[in-house]
Amino acid sequence: MIKLSYYEYTITPFTTLNAVSAGLPRRGALFKVEWPQDFVGYGDLHPWPELGDQSLDDQIAAIKKGRITPQMEQTIWLARKDAVLRKKGKTILTAGEKVRNNYLVSNSAEIVPGFLDDLKRQSFSTIKLKVGRDLAQEAAAITRIAAAGFKIRLDFNGTGSWQTFEKFFAGLTAQEKVWIEYVEDPFPYDADSWADAKKLVKVAVDAPYEKVDWDNLTKAPFDIVIIKPAKMDVDKAIERCKKFGLKAAVTSYMDHPVGSIGALAVAMECKELYPAIMLDAGCLTYRSYRMDEFAAAINTSGPYLSNVKGSGIGFDQQLKELPWQKLN
Repeated sequence: MIKLSYYEYTITPFTTLNAVSAGLPRRGALFKVEWPQDFVGYGDLHPWPELGDQSLDDQIAAIKKGRITPQMEQTIWLARKDAVLRKKGKTILTAGEKVRNNYLVSNSAEIVPGFLDDLKRQSFSTIKLKVGRDLAQEAAAITRIAAAGFKIRLDFNGTGSWQTFEKFFAGLTAQEKVWIEYVEDPFPYDADSWADAKKLVKVAVDAPYEKVDWDNLTKAPFDIVIIKPAKMDVDKAIERCKKFGLKAAVTSYMDHPVGSIGALAVAMECKELYPAIMLDAGCLTYRSYRMDEFAAAINTSGPYLSNVKGSGIGFDQQLKELPWQKLN
């Protein structure tokens, strides 16, 4: 039997994080999971009700009644991976192969003079741009990013329509389009419309992943699966990539640093096991929030993780000092 303890937290974003959320403080919970024989690991539960998740309060209430939600299952799964590393006295740097991460731009207004030059100096090669709020301003940002020689990942978060997307994409120049690696959730999922969008550019599926009729699929209307360990069965996602000849990118869930580093550990493991499938990761999303003691413990070198103090996924001192509440 496992023992569960939790700590509720609030993290404050620097700006609006995507096309479906406001820039308000966000709630989540860290979980300490204890198995017999001093086997202990940590995970993050950070729901996005805006994207269809059960709220934090509802999920914690369910756990108190003995029901484990699918998202909480993943939290425990990630905590187990952390526990294995801790038990062996190993750190995240031994979790797998070193992976490069994209740089996330949540709002095109962040791209001020000198911004792209600074990213170049840090050796970033790919920028993920959240779009769908101000398409004219975002198109201008794409022009600047492409001119600077960055690969571009566009994330619409399923906003707009096929018509809006087609018009937007037609307005980009051939020189700009060549730098676009893929477009994520270009509009609400519809297999036929996504197949049409796929003729224009590589398409990645994220939020609608569970809406895909995988059992009856003959050809995927997308090219890439965004794997979010915080809410997805990773092994099943990899098997589907193999079956349909898809690529994959592991990303964190715009969550707590514990969630970001847990996702990065999975990205490293996947890169080692499935190098032909995996693209660059996107697990540095903790930088979208104001600095706290957890974020301050993470050391990076441009797009790469350098170190997190502690065993497993790290944060030993920070986790030890939290006022944990028992759930069992």
